[in-house]
Parts: sequence; C-alpha cells; structure tokens
Amino acid sequence: MMDAPSPVLPERIAVATLGFDGFGDEAFEPAFSGLPDTGFRSVEFNCWYARTITPQGLASIRDRSAAICVTPVSLHVPSFSPGPEPSDLARETARWCWLIEAATIVGVTLLKCTGRDRGEAGGVESIIALLREVAPVAAERGVRISLENHANNVLEFAEDYDRIFDAIDDPGVGMCLDTGHFAASGVDMLAIVDRFGSRINHVDLKDCAGPGREFVPFGDGVVDFDEVLDAVNATGYSGYLVVEFPRRGDDTALTDLAAGAAIARRHVDEVDRA
Repeated sequence: MMDAPSPVLPERIAVATLGFDGFGDEAFEPAFSGLPDTGFRSVEFNCWYARTITPQGLASIRDRSAAICVTPVSLHVPSFSPGPEPSDLARETARWCWLIEAATIVGVTLLKCTGRDRGEAGGVESIIALLREVAPVAAERGVRISLENHANNVLEFAEDYDRIFDAIDDPGVGMCLDTGHFAASGVDMLAIVDRFGSRINHVDLKDCAGPGREFVPFGDGVVDFDEVLDAVNATGYSGYLVVEFPRRGDDTALTDLAAGAAIARRHVDEVDRA
C-alpha cells in the first residue's frame, strides 16, 4: 500500500469512484474499501447502474460515506437520452425528476451528465426541450445540472453549448469542463474557458494522448493542466476539481489518483490549503 497523497486533501479536490471501480457494476465496494487509504474526502459517485439509483442504493451511498467520513459532492448519472417523440421527452422528464430526488437523498447539489452519440435520434434540441422541463424542478430543489463534454457526442464543441445556453438562461445549468474529452476532441480549452467561464460549474481532470486518442496517466498526455486551471480559476471558479481517471488495475489505482490530486492541489487557493 502506498502512502496517502495527503493526510486530508482540500475539500475542493474530489475523486470520482471511477478511479476505484472502473466501469464495472461494483456497488462501490472498491471505492469504499480504497478511499480510507487516500486523502480524498469529497467524492463523485458514478451512478451508472440500476441498483445505484434505487432508494436503497442511494441510502447506502449516503450511509457508507458517513461511516468513513467522506462527503458525496455530485452524482454522475446516465447520459441524456431523449428522442424526438413527445413520449420520449415524457419518459426522460420522469427519469430526471427522480434523479433530482436522488440527489437530495444522497445530499448532493449537483448532477453531472453527458449526451448521446452524434447521429442518434434527438440530439441537442431534445436536451434543450428536456432542460426546459426539468431545470426549474432542479432549481426548486437546490440542485444544479452540469453538462459534461464528451468526444463524439452531442455535447462536444463550443457550438453545442452555445445552442443550449442561448436557449436555457438558468444559472443552475452549466458546463462540466472535462479536460481529457476536450483534448480527445481537439478543442482549444482556453477558448472554451474564455467563452463559457461564467457557466463552468464542475471540472473533471483526466489526461489524453491527443485528438482521437486514449486517456493516459496524468502527465503522459497533452493536457496542460496548469494553463487550463489557471484560466478556470481566473474566472472566479470555486467549484470542485474532480480527479476522474479510470481505474487501470490494483497496482496503479492509488498512484494514478495521487498524481491527479497533486495537479489539483496546485490550483486550490490558500484558504482551501489550510
């Protein structure tokens, strides 16, 4: 077992359970087992499987977190999937009303989600139609919605976000800036920060080998984290920096997460360091 990245990391530095569980349906067992060996105390839960978003599953996240003194800060929920028909919108609205309730059960105030693949039915316009219905519900419950960019997705480029933010003038709906996915899409992140700085409400940290290529350990890719995070902080951003590198194996997980935490720590202010 390696040393913890820090006795206790600043609250703003969070970790995604993806770093412990990978993409499998693990009921967060690896995450809850591994978290005490790290300095992370703020956690984003990747709730991608059915049992993680039942009332029992949500209560389990809340109670197990309390037992090991970590704080859930966000839920990463399955992708937006409204289709072109009114019945598609109705089903997706019902799902999101439950997800907003799920956030309150766990005690988080942010839901993160990306879109569907480009070319599938629906697209940005269907996300706009959905947000018109559910954003007021989320605001009433004190829950923010963060739209995560993703390579080869309807949420990928500046113009995708322009369309949404032009239509949805709600401060509770913002962008999750994912460094790895923007790098994979070949997007200029400094231009993104300059254009959408006031709408960034969540930041995911991962590295990427380059446009169209795979995610790699922190420092092995093309992302200039210092440049991007300096720009983000200059906008007045005070939200979470989420270390979101997928688990590669038992022998690398803690090292990968520690590397991400070290990058994030350079970009929290002195109050957060105390």
